[in-house]
Amino acid sequence: MQFHSKVLVSSVVFALLISFGLLSYNNTFAAETFEIEANIDLSEIQDSEKLKVIAFANGEFDVKFVDKIQEMKSKSISVPFTFERTNDLVTVGVNDEYFVCAYDIKPKAGTMKSYACVEGNIKNSDGKNTINIGSGTKNTLSTGSFQPVDEAGKSKVKDVIINILVPLSDRKNVENIKVTAMNKGELRTKQVNAADLLNNSNGDTIKFSFNFDRKTEIGQIQKGDLYFACVSADELNPPEGTECEHKLTKPIGRANNLYAR
Repeated sequence: MQFHSKVLVSSVVFALLISFGLLSYNNTFAAETFEIEANIDLSEIQDSEKLKVIAFANGEFDVKFVDKIQEMKSKSISVPFTFERTNDLVTVGVNDEYFVCAYDIKPKAGTMKSYACVEGNIKNSDGKNTINIGSGTKNTLSTGSFQPVDEAGKSKVKDVIINILVPLSDRKNVENIKVTAMNKGELRTKQVNAADLLNNSNGDTIKFSFNFDRKTEIGQIQKGDLYFACVSADELNPPEGTECEHKLTKPIGRANNLYAR
């Protein structure tokens, strides 16, 4: 068989292997990452020009800014986020929880006009997960619709305290655990050996205290701002390697407590 004929046969065999799924570079690549695509409905907010969008999944987060929205002349936009399936703490799994928040920002002042947040569950751990923001109702805590926060009310308090409580009665031997808190686009994380902390405590709940500077890059944290807490660890499986909860910020000057499992 001549050389060019051998090459042709080899190419055909290679193509057949790919078509039957026995060999696939795409599958290999896709298995390393997964995607969250945030479809943001802008129809209910007026004169939107700039957004700050935050996505958290699998113990990690990403932040993107979208500007020149008016020039796009669109009532909706899609913002994609790509995450590694496996990191040094956890491997993503179906039904792991994640959240996305979009903050509508005044472009010159840089302050927030309104925000929308949603939680979701991973449905495709090695592909795309689509979530809709801005089109939800107003009668639930994590609504998805854009909500303003009252900037009235003066306070000299400079810090906002968020205490994340993680019950581990069913996971007393868990070691590496990561807790993330987010308020008004600002994120804080802590990673600890939970088993060591439990051995030195009288209970089975660990408290993580996060101190937020009230002044953020998009304005001051106010009563009514939605904040999130997420806990990630492979040893929390089953049922979920990452679990997220959310709550509204209390009046400024009072500690905020949230159970994250």
